[in-house]
Amino acid sequence: MVPAPEEHFTRLWRDHAPAVLRYARRRVDDEQADEVVAETFVVAWRRLAEIPAAELPWLFGVARRVSANIRRSDQRRHALHDRMAEQARLLAQAEPRRATPVLAALAVLPDDDRELLMLLAWDGLTRHEAAVALGCSRGTLAVRLHRARRRLKAAMTLADPEPPTVDHRPAVVAPGGAR
Repeated sequence: MVPAPEEHFTRLWRDHAPAVLRYARRRVDDEQADEVVAETFVVAWRRLAEIPAAELPWLFGVARRVSANIRRSDQRRHALHDRMAEQARLLAQAEPRRATPVLAALAVLPDDDRELLMLLAWDGLTRHEAAVALGCSRGTLAVRLHRARRRLKAAMTLADPEPPTVDHRPAVVAPGGAR
């Protein structure tokens, strides 16, 4: 007699979760190991009918792929951080007076705010594309963007309390082209 899916999964978890956790801890840090185990068993639940009789090796294979995905994600995050730092450095060199308050303000923003603003401003994504990249709805993105811009403005005010004055009067050109 075939056990009910819930019973099969409960036994699978009870019998193999500790071994999968030990395996995951050898591949990723402790914090991520719990994520690997959870995701491994999500896959197991979805594919419960496809799990072979040799369950543990199959679970290790799933955990290996999940671990690899987490490591790649970390590498992409670090590469993005490095690119952002390089772009900030180049911007600061190109326009030091304008860039310094912006970069100083970006540096103190929470990571989520900084990522959102940079996806839109530096990476050129549309709001819809940024929502997809961040895994949120367009409405949620609009709220997050509003808050991030408000925090950026506040941080810029703290970084440069007296912005440079700009003369908005029209230029007067004297006869002969001299100003």
